[in-house]
Amino acid sequence: MIYTDLKIKDDDIALDSDGRVEYVHDRDCIIQDLIHAIRESGYLVAMVAERSPEKRKLLLQKITLLVEDDERIVPGTVTITDNAPSPGMNDWSWDLLAETYEFGNVELKIEN
Repeated sequence: MIYTDLKIKDDDIALDSDGRVEYVHDRDCIIQDLIHAIRESGYLVAMVAERSPEKRKLLLQKITLLVEDDERIVPGTVTITDNAPSPGMNDWSWDLLAETYEFGNVELKIEN
């Protein structure tokens, strides 16, 4: 194991059935860190409220650069697919794929 962190679930520290703290390691640790970085950036809130396709594209580029700034991610390997909802629908999601130096590809789905 190279990376270890506390497992966070529903914005709280995850506990197992015996009440002990759970941990995430390596690939799962990277994914958790990326999710938290994206959430804390504020870009998702702006993305949900944004109607302009050009501004949404700019926000996706900012998220891409944020992910690529992680030293465990190979620059230039981040791709984000915007699964924009149909007009009148409130559900949205993005699929993010990036390559890590140690663990190959990581995939995350960001959704409301």
